[in-house]
Amino acid sequence: MKSIPMTNDAEMAVDGAAIAAVSVAILTVSQSIAAMTAIVCSVIVARFIAWSLVRRAGNLRLNHELLFFAVCLGVGAFNDWNSVVNHEIYGYDVPSAVGWSTIPVWMLLYWGMILRSVATLCRWQRLRPPATVVNAVYLVGRKAVHSPVLRIALLLAVVVVTRQMIYRFYDHSVLSWLPFAIALVAVLATLRLRRHDAIILGAFLIGGPAIEAAYIQFGHLHHYALGWLGGVPVWIALWWVLSVIIWKDMSGRALAFLASRSSSS
Repeated sequence: MKSIPMTNDAEMAVDGAAIAAVSVAILTVSQSIAAMTAIVCSVIVARFIAWSLVRRAGNLRLNHELLFFAVCLGVGAFNDWNSVVNHEIYGYDVPSAVGWSTIPVWMLLYWGMILRSVATLCRWQRLRPPATVVNAVYLVGRKAVHSPVLRIALLLAVVVVTRQMIYRFYDHSVLSWLPFAIALVAVLATLRLRRHDAIILGAFLIGGPAIEAAYIQFGHLHHYALGWLGGVPVWIALWWVLSVIIWKDMSGRALAFLASRSSSS
């Protein structure tokens, strides 16, 4: 099995500081395009400089780290754009300077930092993550089937089904969150997550909605229908848990692949 690089304390501190810096900016100057663009771009550049200085021996080379960040940015920005601009299931309350998106460019860039920091946390050595990629899937009445194809297909199916459901029922008081609850039960039953997964999931079950609520209530960043949890809907709270399960798996695979390329180059 492919080995996944660990995150040391310094790398964790760098990405944590980057998220904290942008979060403070959102809570204070989110209505200023110029300020937010300058802050987010400066934080990303500073993050890469600091990361290069504290990089764990054997971790990704800078070119592979840049590639991984680009993947994080692409996945996060596309999902947000597709949900907001294409399907209009929620909206941003901060100004945008581009005609093709109601989401400001700085927010699209920030998604790269968000997903990178989630991957960083998932590999933090203090939490004792698994050293290698996990491919086990537990089917009804059977022992574990070790298949990367089956595991990836399962996780991608969860994304597709829950996305399609929320596009249609984002403003329904029950159907907005029920598919996410069912999907979460199915994922927990078929993947049988470990202690490390439980720690990560617990952190995002509380931290994800709490940070979003702060962005909404104090930063006036965005708004949802049925924002029962301080402006955050139940489906988003469940999606934070589901998405971190999916991203932990997928980002781990990507990091393992890039680490193997870094070591061979």
